[in-house]
Parts: sequence; structure tokens; C-alpha cells
Amino acid sequence: MDRQEGLAEATVRLWHDESTGIRMTEAETAGLDAESEELELHRVTPLPACPAPAGSRLAEVWETAALVITLRTAPTLVRSLVGLLQDWLRRRNSGSIVLKLGTHDLKLTSTGRAEQRVRAVP
Repeated sequence: MDRQEGLAEATVRLWHDESTGIRMTEAETAGLDAESEELELHRVTPLPACPAPAGSRLAEVWETAALVITLRTAPTLVRSLVGLLQDWLRRRNSGSIVLKLGTHDLKLTSTGRAEQRVRAVP
């Protein structure tokens, strides 16, 4: 975690189904990025994956379903980010998000409507 000037970096990974390794698409990640503009985040960028293979034309490879979010370390801003992620998952009605902030990991998981109905039955 980078704590320069009161800033911290959070890594957000988006999954359709983490158990099978199916990640969100680049368009879905871009949608979350656009929604995050409502928060006063310092910077949102794609997460670099690994260096491109030798001889490739691309300088870097980016993970399509992961963002690095640089934000002030204010608790209210962190709470707002978590709320945005929860709401985004709720509206999608599927998937999960893993948020890593320093040594802390938070996993948010959406349950489908059918699963919610089953859980609501006593």
C-alpha cells in the first residue's frame, strides 16, 4: 500500500465466477470505472498483469478485470468505495469483487435472485 501524501492504493478484481476463473469483461470493468468517477478518487487505472513476452509489440499487458484505485485514506471515502462496489454487484445480480487495501482483503459476493428467494424461505 502506497501511503504517500495520505493516499493509499486499493486493488479491485472483478469476477463472474471466481471458482472457475471467469473474470468480468473489459467493458464491464470500464462501466465500474465510469461509476467510480462520482467518488473523489485520486486515480483509477487498469492493473498491470505481467510483462509482455519478449518480442511482442505491446509494452505491457493489463488485466481486463482488475483496477488499481488510488484514494485518500479517509474512512468515509473507503466506506463510499465499498458501498459503490456493493451496489454495482447488487444491480448486476451476479459475480464477486475482491478488494485489497494494504494487508486487508474484502470479498463481496452477489447472490442471484433465485438463491435469494431460497435463502428467504425459513
